[in-house]
Amino acid sequence: MQPAAPPPAPAPAIAAPKLSSLALYAIAAIAIIAIAAIFGFILFASGLSFTSQLWWMGLCGLIFALLFYMVYASTHNRTITFPLAGAFFVIGVGSFYGSIFVDANQGDLGKLALSVILSIFVVIVLATIFYMSRQSERDAIRKSQRKVTP
Repeated sequence: MQPAAPPPAPAPAIAAPKLSSLALYAIAAIAIIAIAAIFGFILFASGLSFTSQLWWMGLCGLIFALLFYMVYASTHNRTITFPLAGAFFVIGVGSFYGSIFVDANQGDLGKLALSVILSIFVVIVLATIFYMSRQSERDAIRKSQRKVTP
């Protein structure tokens, strides 16, 4: 006679998140607090002029955009990191444009030259993003055409 199979274990009501998920959420929370503290310091505690505040916000925005893009490049997770990289790029470039056009000490020719240089940088970044999206689309098409062997 064969022994009876043991009864199945009851399923837990709510599964606890994995340690890696908890660590990822903790890292994200620390990053949000650090970014808010940096931008808060620039805006409220630095005592800089408005033009300097915009310039430093632009620089920090572009640095954070680069960091979030590097995280995206290492994980290829489009849900959070890619939109954050884009948002910080927009914040950075917008702050730079604001600092150029708000500066009363800058002449019209200087404002024009700086805005043209910044516009060239923006066009290069947007062209690179367009090229990368076309390349990823080609990769997706190529991968979808592969046949799965049983």
